Amino acid sequence: MKHFLAYLGGLFPKTHWVPDDGSLILSTEDIHRRRMIYVSLFAFVMTAGYTALQVTQFNFEDRAIFNLVTGTIGCILSLVSLKVSLWRKRPEPFIRVLLMSFSALLWAEIYFSGGVTGYHIGILPLLPVVAAILLTARDTIMFTVLNVVVVAAFAILAFEGRFIPLFDIPTDSDILMTSIIIAISIVGCGGAAVMLVQQSEKVNRQLLELVEYQSHLAAHDHLTGLGNRISLQKRFEGIENNESFDILLIDLDGFKAVNDTHGHNAGDFLIKAMADRLREVTDGQDLLVRLGGDEFVILLEDVDGTLGSVRKYAEYLIDIVSRPYRWNQAVLRVSASIGHARFPHHGSNPSKVLSLADKALYAAKDAGKAQCITYGSETYLNLGRVETPRPQSSDSKRKVAAFTANLRQKSG
Repeated sequence: MKHFLAYLGGLFPKTHWVPDDGSLILSTEDIHRRRMIYVSLFAFVMTAGYTALQVTQFNFEDRAIFNLVTGTIGCILSLVSLKVSLWRKRPEPFIRVLLMSFSALLWAEIYFSGGVTGYHIGILPLLPVVAAILLTARDTIMFTVLNVVVVAAFAILAFEGRFIPLFDIPTDSDILMTSIIIAISIVGCGGAAVMLVQQSEKVNRQLLELVEYQSHLAAHDHLTGLGNRISLQKRFEGIENNESFDILLIDLDGFKAVNDTHGHNAGDFLIKAMADRLREVTDGQDLLVRLGGDEFVILLEDVDGTLGSVRKYAEYLIDIVSRPYRWNQAVLRVSASIGHARFPHHGSNPSKVLSLADKALYAAKDAGKAQCITYGSETYLNLGRVETPRPQSSDSKRKVAAFTANLRQKSG
């Protein structure tokens, strides 16, 4: 059935049929349209089979002709419903009219045939189910109440002897017809329930995935894909006992000049390129965050080394960031200043340590930029420039690891 519906969509490219590839999030309108197509096809097959059974089982000519006419009308209504579902931009109003017409056709057959039979009882419960699948809750209530009233009226007339079927149906034919129609109704109701449950489960699953994706977006920078302030705050809130880490607060030197000279597109390119370089020279377990603008944070986890060794690593990062960036026909040049602080060495509160790293960053700016200053160091107090030897240039994280092998030893 799924492949057949996809085939229909291929035959009629102007239809509003929306194929489901398993990942597409369908709108409410698309879900209703899919249901209408399924139900229209089911109604056509059921009506055609119901009519064929009646014509072949009844032994009187007039009755067979009447059933053939009503069955043909029912098949036409089903095909019109399929056409409306495929082509109409808003098929719901037409489906409502068609469903009412189908109901009226069934009631007319009951009336003109002389009474309610077992196979009529098998068909009538399908109408509220179809309304529930295709339309609104209000329509479902309306069709439910209406069909209950109609069946009750027919039952009262039959009980008083005024609406007992006038035709003579052979017992075997009556049992066969009733059994088949009730079985088809059960299959139809069961299939509708399965379809509703599957669609509901799929929608719920996609909503959960959407919530997770939105949570990911909320905690990550849209330009670079790095973490943002939210992810950093979550890390701070998850601090456990005996944890330690170093904070490197990075700010670009000369970024405003790049924006002013080459435009914001060049600035965005520079930020993304810098983020890629930082990814290459940090461990996967270290947290890399863009706080906003041209300000970044690297949270070095469980560093077993002196403050000076981390500062040397930071000087290497400055060398990496300061290499030229090629953008179109231009060469973009910036440098970086870094403020460094350690938790819990400099403070028992992670947010406080970040604030101290910010103070150290301003000290690095005041001291001449393009350097790293650790909070509380002698250099920080004197605002003097730190001349730390930088390693040879390299784009390989392997060389970064070799350079810092004796500086950053991960515990465990």
